Amino acid sequence: MSSPSSNTIKYSKMISSKHGYKKSRVKSNTSDSDLLNIVMPKADTADNYFFQYLSFIVWTVALAFCSSVIIKKLCYAAAGSGIPDLKSIFSGFWNSSVVQPRVLIWKVLGLLFSYGSGLSIGKEGPYIHISAILANTLLNIKPFKNIATNETQRSQMLASCCALGVAATFGSPIGGVLFSIEVTGTYYLIQNYWRAFFTATVGAVGIKILLSTPSNDLLESYRTSFESLNLATVQLLAFIITGILCGLLASLFIYMYSKIYTWKKHNQDFIKKITPYGEVIIVAAVTAVITFPLKFLRLDHASAVHTMFTAHDGVNTEELKVWTDSMPFNNSILLACFLYILVKLVLTAVSVTLPVPYGIYIPLFAIGAAVGRFVGESMKLIFPHMKDIYPTGYAVVGAAALCGGATRTVSSAVIILELTNDMTFLVPVLLGVVLSCGIGNLLNHSIYDCFLRNKGLPYLPFVKIKSDSLVAKDVMKREFRYVTRKTTLLRIQSVLDNVLDYAIPIVESDDNLFLIGTISRTTLEEVISYHERLHSYSLKSPIEGEEDGSGNTIITINSQNHNYYDNNDNDNSLLLQEESSQIEMNLIPKSESIDQLDSNQQTQSQLQNGSTDHQDINNNNNSGDIRSSLSLNNEIIIDIVHMELQNPWVVIDTSPIHIVESMPVRKIIFMFMMLGGNVLFVTNKGQLVGIINKTDIVQKGYLHHK
Repeated sequence: MSSPSSNTIKYSKMISSKHGYKKSRVKSNTSDSDLLNIVMPKADTADNYFFQYLSFIVWTVALAFCSSVIIKKLCYAAAGSGIPDLKSIFSGFWNSSVVQPRVLIWKVLGLLFSYGSGLSIGKEGPYIHISAILANTLLNIKPFKNIATNETQRSQMLASCCALGVAATFGSPIGGVLFSIEVTGTYYLIQNYWRAFFTATVGAVGIKILLSTPSNDLLESYRTSFESLNLATVQLLAFIITGILCGLLASLFIYMYSKIYTWKKHNQDFIKKITPYGEVIIVAAVTAVITFPLKFLRLDHASAVHTMFTAHDGVNTEELKVWTDSMPFNNSILLACFLYILVKLVLTAVSVTLPVPYGIYIPLFAIGAAVGRFVGESMKLIFPHMKDIYPTGYAVVGAAALCGGATRTVSSAVIILELTNDMTFLVPVLLGVVLSCGIGNLLNHSIYDCFLRNKGLPYLPFVKIKSDSLVAKDVMKREFRYVTRKTTLLRIQSVLDNVLDYAIPIVESDDNLFLIGTISRTTLEEVISYHERLHSYSLKSPIEGEEDGSGNTIITINSQNHNYYDNNDNDNSLLLQEESSQIEMNLIPKSESIDQLDSNQQTQSQLQNGSTDHQDINNNNNSGDIRSSLSLNNEIIIDIVHMELQNPWVVIDTSPIHIVESMPVRKIIFMFMMLGGNVLFVTNKGQLVGIINKTDIVQKGYLHHK
């Protein structure tokens, strides 16, 4: 009779020859918690079950508690998956607080604690969030700043990095690109396709290199090798049942999550009375208490998936015993899979409501594998004479179907096929995923849409408003601020102080609201700064006046071979570089212009005669000061259209997107999703009558049609 040590050596060799690496993911001593083996000597705990149990609970609670402290005290933006926040950003609602470098640091640390605690959570969502933060950080570096100022290119960069997160998790570049399109995109730009593939390929190559050593079996443990599959049998019906069952379980998972979140929201005071971190402590403790007695519940998700994918009669039997030894009857794998599905589905639904970094893809992946394995073992039990029934193949189908049903992503099929490196079950996997997504769409929204709703994030969902009775005039704002063609610096400043929109409309006048175009906030700020500096410059330049047809005097400044730069501007933009330019500055009544011109001519005469009496010059310039003397109320009148003709840095968009009052809101939503932007202008025969802001539409609930 062979000794246990010889059996272990023999088993290790078998695993090495089959998978090409030295150590099995689940060893013969799986009864000992990996965490316990690290933090305390094995000899002290091997014979003390109660001490192991207590230590397991303490460490689970402690690590989960540390993750919650990081989120609640240091950086709440690092909580959760991160994918819902990116979905909101890609739909046009920029939120810089979730892509800051500090979020990256606390997201990584929080994920280490929460994932290491043993909570039923994953890591794909945080990986995608981390990739997006890294991309946004790169945009602050000088070579990439031009991309940062372009909203479309910035969104394309972040979307490409979402594919990188999936590729880094599963080594699946093609599935990563498709997943990023389905989860984060509304309407996807084909020109961004190659960028997403490039970043995903780099991520896949990187993960392959980092895990290339024989001891790293993270990706190799998912590899499968099946014989040919005959679908012209009863197995086709079994695969259909698997897809439908996974769709129902995915909808049940989303329903449980929504109910748990709602209950917690209405009972926060009760939870806080126990302890400020009561929800995390309670969930972590319950998770440890339930999972420790049964060895297979203690396994990490990757180990559970590996067993479901590879362990069967005669192959990896030691791993299979981890699941069957605790069960009291033959074919105990059925009961083990059932308990795993039941316990993990509930624990995952509870865990993703906690204020910790988490993902949901990998837990659902493991639960789906158990669902498929349950169906496959049942088929083998019902049809014992069929030789081509592979329960492990059903596990592959179940894993892809449950993930697809919960996230509503068909790309789950591509990810699982790349992960297993086996195309034998290509058709069953696609069939299961499509059925699961279809069943889920009939019953409720995807889990990511639920996250969005619960976090209150603005988002333009794929909602079709059936009736066209709701039109633009019903939702537009009739009170709005604008800039007239001939306006004042004080009015420009007032508009900037009261309007948060990036694009501000320009109209002909207060009496004639004909829409000329839009101008950016940045340009208006530059206009104010330009004239403030131009005033200082004008004290050294000759001033001339001429009459226009209406009896007003146009004050102009002649600059002779002067180059003036703004040293405070990061871009060192040229403010004035003309040999002889006439820049319209102000319109003043004719009765005031003569005295002011005489005063300025006297000042200029003193400057030309080399006068060094600064006090006399200042006294003479008091009546010619641009801000205090050219007008009675400190109002410098600017002709913005004229400025655009003379200054290339003044840019007016003369073709903004504008619509009519009778346009249905359904089309307006479609325009926002397709064209981007945050504002649409409503006109009537060219006259601006209202403004529709995308944020206002979402906040007022025009898009929430259940």
